Amino acid sequence: MKNLKPMLLEVNANPSMRIEHEKELSPGVFENVPSPVDEEVKVAVIRDTLRLVDPHKQKKKDRLDHDVSTAPEAGLPSLCLKQVFPKYAKQFNYLRLVDRVAALFIRFLGVKGTTKLGPTGFRTFIRNCKLSNSNFSMASVDILYIDITRRWNSVGIDHKESGMCWQAFVEAFFFLAQKKYKSLPLPEQVASLIDFCEYHLAVLDEKRLVCGRGIVERRNALVTCQTDGLQLTPAAHTPLLNRMATASKLADYRNHQY
Repeated sequence: MKNLKPMLLEVNANPSMRIEHEKELSPGVFENVPSPVDEEVKVAVIRDTLRLVDPHKQKKKDRLDHDVSTAPEAGLPSLCLKQVFPKYAKQFNYLRLVDRVAALFIRFLGVKGTTKLGPTGFRTFIRNCKLSNSNFSMASVDILYIDITRRWNSVGIDHKESGMCWQAFVEAFFFLAQKKYKSLPLPEQVASLIDFCEYHLAVLDEKRLVCGRGIVERRNALVTCQTDGLQLTPAAHTPLLNRMATASKLADYRNHQY
């Protein structure tokens, strides 16, 4: 880092941990020799990454009085990697726009394990987030879904699943943001639409939670009433049984007299 400006070195899902490279000593003869550049870059990055994941913590009280200079990491340089999120969540939350859009996409995927959004899921997203109105009907929603999905599927290489891929959903989300908040720049349009969607989804989740509690309470009350009714049924029929027994005895007495 220079002047607190981050410099991107490499983005790799499976980066090499080697600090040597092949060098041709003679025609056709190669040998692995240490690379000063790899050693300077990779050792520092890997060391600081491990220190962020599992920082050195002094748990025992007697270590607090221990001289810091004798610690194994005392001679190491200061960290070149800093934890941005969630340590500074409030300060850097505006950088999580793509992450929050991804959360919306995953919520409406439906079937577990799928990576593409179907038409029903996209319509549910529009309906639950209250994005359809008189100027943007559900028919327009279907047209938007078909156009963007078809365009991305034509350039994509994954044809095992049908539906809207993540990139297509981002494009559709940007289109909806530009349509709803026309006077704002694109980053603010996207942020405003994310806030709008998250608010309505939170309200929907709260309603479902309240309804679920109400159903459970009604079921418990119904079970209690049924139990009480079963307990009261014999007592309620006791007078009728007594009258039937008295009438039977009276008939037997009359037959005995005659």
